[in-house]
Amino acid sequence: MEPPVDSAAEFPAAPPVVDGDGAGEPPRRRTRDLIVAGLVGGVVGALVAAGIVVAVVDDDPSTIGSATVATSPVTRPARSVTRAGDIAEILAKDVPAVVAIVADGGPAEGGSAGTGFVISEDGVIATNHHVVQGASVIEARFSDGTSLLARVLGDDVSSDLTVLHVDAAGLPTIELGDSDTVQVGDDVVAIGNALALEGGLSVTRGIVSGLDRTVPTRSGAPLVGAIQTDAAINPGNSGGPLVDARGRVIGINTAIADPSGAQNVGFAIPISQAKPVFDALRTGTRPAYLGVTVDTTSEARGAEVREVGDDTPAERAGVRSDDVIVMLGGRAVRSWEELRPAIREHGVGDTVDLVVERNDERVTLRVTLEEDPRTG
Repeated sequence: MEPPVDSAAEFPAAPPVVDGDGAGEPPRRRTRDLIVAGLVGGVVGALVAAGIVVAVVDDDPSTIGSATVATSPVTRPARSVTRAGDIAEILAKDVPAVVAIVADGGPAEGGSAGTGFVISEDGVIATNHHVVQGASVIEARFSDGTSLLARVLGDDVSSDLTVLHVDAAGLPTIELGDSDTVQVGDDVVAIGNALALEGGLSVTRGIVSGLDRTVPTRSGAPLVGAIQTDAAINPGNSGGPLVDARGRVIGINTAIADPSGAQNVGFAIPISQAKPVFDALRTGTRPAYLGVTVDTTSEARGAEVREVGDDTPAERAGVRSDDVIVMLGGRAVRSWEELRPAIREHGVGDTVDLVVERNDERVTLRVTLEEDPRTG
């Protein structure tokens, strides 16, 4: 079965893609394999495997995400790890809240390994969906040697995010930062279960190399708005934290570029996109929903609305067919791919401004997002 697209909005191609039921996926441009180990993870039996999903980009690797990348201006000095002891301080604070995840019966039935991080002292752990996909037994291994069985508390395939729960209390947690304030050049540290090596977690250091990357994947909808980093990310790092110079999580390490075609190109899901998803998954709330079908073949600079669903938040707000959505909740929407993460930054019940282009004019509408009635 093809993986589903985001339930926040439908993204039809030709033939149409519908959301929520996995009936199809967006069209792909002529591509070659470049980004592999796309959703990084995977051990097969006792052996480390190189990833579980292949992502693809255009024939010219210089065009990765070129249609939607917006280079953020440098507006302040980089946030740097300035002293030798800073890394040790970050690790002392963060490592106790980072876990190695070992999943039996996962990818290819051979099991998988990845990383997670504790976001609630009562045992809630965040990770990537692909780390635990299809697993029959999930184990969370803490840096102090404790090993606990985990269960899936909530899972969202379309965003590749999952929250697990272990039966524990008073666990150390990691601070979540604000990825919207991240700037190219900022120092970052990746912590994770790289290659499932014995002897503890691996730590690598780098910088934010780029922002707002769109990374197509063969697993379904592309990673949109991803943070690019040159901090070394390897199979097993999936689901682990990318932290800033103060040790706050700014991203979830998710994808890497094929080392045979690129060097030190990794991608992380921004934490500002992930927070609302984690909150919804923890409480059993379904994802926020707008209720439109958008045209994935349109060259409009925005998300061109093909259809507006009956009795949906979009209809009640006054959205019309052929409107081009260019902003939602203060976030620019420059293509159909960017609509989903813009919605995902908000929760069910949030009322936000929706800016559309209509007859060469910009119209601002107020829309209250709701739960998707077709899912859950």
